[in-house]
Amino acid sequence: MLEVRTLSNSNLNFVTSLLAIDGGDIAASVLLGLSATFDTVDHKILLQRLHTTFGVSGVAHPWFKSYLTGYTQHVRRGLNKSSIVSLLCGVPQGSVLGPEMFVLYTVDMTALIKSRGLLPHLYADDTQVYGEYSPGEVDTLSSQVTWCISSVADWMKSNRLQLNADKTEVM
Repeated sequence: MLEVRTLSNSNLNFVTSLLAIDGGDIAASVLLGLSATFDTVDHKILLQRLHTTFGVSGVAHPWFKSYLTGYTQHVRRGLNKSSIVSLLCGVPQGSVLGPEMFVLYTVDMTALIKSRGLLPHLYADDTQVYGEYSPGEVDTLSSQVTWCISSVADWMKSNRLQLNADKTEVM
């Protein structure tokens, strides 16, 4: 029996990079590591992006706002407990919408990556960047990847996300 399998975008990009290398081209893959990703999604920025970029309005926009607000937290150590504070950022952990909301939150970052001729792939908070060039353009690929990582780090800072250099790998 013939087994039919489909490739995810991540695997497809990896296979495309391998095919480029087999064809004599050079390829780069960047695995971007983020810290506390779902905890740092800014509600105001997300709600604005949902409205401006995706046209979420009417009853849907207040629904998203109510979904994001009203969460509290406190810290407990032994018998000691901190005061309860309302959360101004973050998407609910373990929710079905959490990963989707993060991808919507980072849509501008994917446009930034594409603007330098590189290909982004996001799955929840797992972000990968691919690029391939002919062997004579190794300096171009290197500068594109360097610019991309720097620009993504700046974008993340301005959007309250944090790129973790220790978790970021370039291959």
